Amino acid sequence: MKEIEVNREYTYKDIKDEEGRWEVIDGIPFLLASPSYKHQSIVGKLYLEFSNHMENEKCTVILSPFDVQFDTEEEGDHSKKTVQPDLMVVCDENKITSNKVKGSPDLIIEVLSPGTALKDRNQKYRLYEEYGVKEYWLVDPSNKTIEVLGLENEKYTQRKVFGPEDTLESILFTNLQFKLNGILS
Repeated sequence: MKEIEVNREYTYKDIKDEEGRWEVIDGIPFLLASPSYKHQSIVGKLYLEFSNHMENEKCTVILSPFDVQFDTEEEGDHSKKTVQPDLMVVCDENKITSNKVKGSPDLIIEVLSPGTALKDRNQKYRLYEEYGVKEYWLVDPSNKTIEVLGLENEKYTQRKVFGPEDTLESILFTNLQFKLNGILS
């Protein structure tokens, strides 16, 4: 990619054909690093848990890389708010197109890494809160915890931080409960 201009806002169109996986948040492009084995292992285990649970729900579980365009008023690839969460659940099938989710998923999971933790806890936190993602999980492989945040009065509140010996409970999907010892190990 040509050099990033500091005082310029970028759209998804500006970066989509560049080498690598990219996100754009508030017009700022972010190149995504390749995930670690541990990261992918956790995402895969969570995907299986959610897929098993969602057989009884009218929701779809989607793995990264798959785009989410939050600013749906922007046409085509002119979005300044397109990301690729590690895992998401979408309960409105009309939001799912062949190449992206247009609008907010109901639940998003991000697995933290040293290179993404600040972005996941700051820019993405604010983006997901602003656009009404009902539940947001921050998985911390280093500390073996999952922080579950629920949207209340348009703001995230911390529900609980779950550790490897706990049974995780979703705020949104009240029947979704599973032990974390196999997920975080």
